[in-house]
Amino acid sequence: MREINDLAQRAATQQGLLTSMDLLELEVTEGQRATLVAKGFLQRCRRGLFVIAGTSITWEHEIMRACLSAARRGVASHRTALRLWDFQRFERVVEVTVRGLAAPNVKGAIVHRTWDLEPEDVTWVNGIPVTTVVRTLVDAGVHFSKREVERLVDEAIGTGVVTVAEIQRFRERVGRHGRTGVGKIQQVLDELPDEVESTESPMEISLLRLIMGHGLPAPVTQFPVVARGQRFRVDLAYPDARVLLEYDGYREHVDPARFARDRERQNLLVLDGWHVLRFTKVDLRERPARVAAQIREAISSPRLNLR
Repeated sequence: MREINDLAQRAATQQGLLTSMDLLELEVTEGQRATLVAKGFLQRCRRGLFVIAGTSITWEHEIMRACLSAARRGVASHRTALRLWDFQRFERVVEVTVRGLAAPNVKGAIVHRTWDLEPEDVTWVNGIPVTTVVRTLVDAGVHFSKREVERLVDEAIGTGVVTVAEIQRFRERVGRHGRTGVGKIQQVLDELPDEVESTESPMEISLLRLIMGHGLPAPVTQFPVVARGQRFRVDLAYPDARVLLEYDGYREHVDPARFARDRERQNLLVLDGWHVLRFTKVDLRERPARVAAQIREAISSPRLNLR
């Protein structure tokens, strides 16, 4: 039956869901709809919303149902958007945003209303309408502390998903409305080091923040260095003091080949007269003062050139 194939194809793009508007667009009459429901092909979720029989009820399905149930169609946002964008991996709460005066009541979901949701603020992830990364970062201030917003911003910039300029432009656009979350994102932006755009990972940004926050001079980011005829690039460097700073991630220790290459690299740098300091996530988050003290001591000590 052609109508069933059309319905199935449309539903496949919406986590198995169909609205009354979808049925009208596919030219399904009220009589045909009633027949499909009676035969069990369609199941009514709520007024104006149906699900194809046999659809798996996943978290993504629940998000889509909330989006389609909301007046004027909602958009996954806030903590839901953070998880869809893979910025946080724990909460499976369903939050959507709608544009307008009132936030409709949607069972099992938190619904936010706004006047500043523009078409350019919405994109798609796995077929689900979701707020863009930039808007999602600003919305994070509704639920999370400034420190957590800072972590999210560092991750987004460090992985190249967004730029500082993109976040700043969005903040300026929505800040005029006295919007919740804007204050925290502005504090985070104000405290970003100028060198942040040239970093290549969130933890490099965290190390750079720590350095600047403790009044240390700004290092060179992604510094190219030649040691014993081999070319390398290190996270942060103080070339005049011949001091290199590296972030030690978990990956470096679970991959034997990578671990071995990294140690060989460090040996060559040391033999060439460089002093290498390595820090972990635990160092940066739990012992920031000690990290700063070690960097200060290293860049203040005279270095012997062993080349």
